[in-house]
Amino acid sequence: MNNIFTALVWSLEVLIFSYRTVLALAGFIALWAWLAYEWLGLPESSTFMLILALFWAIALLLAAAVIFGGTVSGAVNAAGAEGMDLHVSSLWKPRRGKTSSLLIFSAMCGVLGGLFAKIFGWIDAHLLEVASFFTFHSGRPISYEQIGEFVGVIEGLLWVVLSGYLLSLFAALLREGWRDAGKQSLKLLPKCAFQGQFLASLLSVGAFGGVAYKLANWHRWVPPGFWDYAQVLVRFSLALIVIAAGLCFWSLFLARLQVPRANPAED
Repeated sequence: MNNIFTALVWSLEVLIFSYRTVLALAGFIALWAWLAYEWLGLPESSTFMLILALFWAIALLLAAAVIFGGTVSGAVNAAGAEGMDLHVSSLWKPRRGKTSSLLIFSAMCGVLGGLFAKIFGWIDAHLLEVASFFTFHSGRPISYEQIGEFVGVIEGLLWVVLSGYLLSLFAALLREGWRDAGKQSLKLLPKCAFQGQFLASLLSVGAFGGVAYKLANWHRWVPPGFWDYAQVLVRFSLALIVIAAGLCFWSLFLARLQVPRANPAED
C-alpha cells in the first residue's frame, strides 16, 4: 500500500505540473472528435468519396494511436527519470524506434477490445432469457433490468481490468521491448485484476470518469439562447479536460508502479 500511495502522490504532482500537456491533449481529442464527426457526414455518392473516407478513417486511427502511444511513452519517461513534468512534445513523439511497435500493439488492442465488445453484446442481448429462466425456476418474478444492472457492473469492472492490463503491458513494451514485455504479461494480469494496478485503474476511471460524466450530464436551467449554448460549451470543455487529465494520470500511475525495478523488493 505504501508503494501505491507514493505512486498516487507522485502522479498527482506530475499532473499538476503538466497542465499544459493536459490542455494540449484535450485539444487533440476535441480536434479528433470533430474530424471523426465530419467523416461520418461525408457523402457516399461516388467511388472517390468512398476512397477519401477510407483514407480519412485510417488517418484518424493512426492519429489516435500516436497520441495514445505518446501519452503512455511520456509517462514512462517521466517515471523512469523521476521527472515532475509530462512534456507536451511527448504527445506526438513516442519513444524513438517504437512507432512500429505502437501501431502493432494498437491494432492488437483494437481487435481484443472488439472481441470483448462482441462477447458483452451477446450477453446483454440474452438478459431477458436469463431473467425468464430465473423467474421460472425461482417461482417469483425477476426483473431483467436488475440483472442488467448487475451484469453492467461486472462488465464495467472487466473493462477496467482489461484497459489497465493493456496500459501496463504497453508501458512494459515501451520500456523493455517485446520479449521482456511478453515475459511480464502473465505476471501483470493478476496485478491488474486484484492488486495495485487494479486499484490505480479503478481510481483513475472512477474519479476522473465520474467527474467528466457529471459535468457532461449536469444541465442547469437557463433561458434559451446564448447562455444555454454557453453553459453547454463550458461543461463539455471542462469534461474534455478532465478526461485528458484522467488519461495522463492513469498512464502516470501505472507507469510509476512498474518503473522502479532496480530494487526487486519493491515489486
